[in-house]
Amino acid sequence: MKIKVDNELILSYAIIGNIDNSIEINDDIVPSNFIDDFKPNKYRYSNEQIVLNENYTEYEEQPILPPITEKPSNDEELRKMFAEMQVQLVQANMMVMQVSQQNADLFQQILEVKQEIENIKGENLDGNVIPEV
Repeated sequence: MKIKVDNELILSYAIIGNIDNSIEINDDIVPSNFIDDFKPNKYRYSNEQIVLNENYTEYEEQPILPPITEKPSNDEELRKMFAEMQVQLVQANMMVMQVSQQNADLFQQILEVKQEIENIKGENLDGNVIPEV
């Protein structure tokens, strides 16, 4: 058996395989209930013996409680929430329309700039424009 020890406290063990920075021990020093009762820090490895840790305290996990949510108590509150969601949806749709219009305008401007660039290139090829020296 191999055990991983830190400050004489046994953190983990392996019957088969290996653990990094572990110590190989003889099976005859392992208490009979070690494997069934093992928890990190419950046992100590001291003077080449495995003994119970006198200072060990059981760690109690706190249960995870669901978040407390307030539920609407009547139909009027539900209707109000629904109306607010509809307003938000209309606002979002208006924003999407504005962004779409801005995209279309930008696309038109890009096309116009490309056309101007092509016109300038064409004038250079015809020799109508004198290049800068």
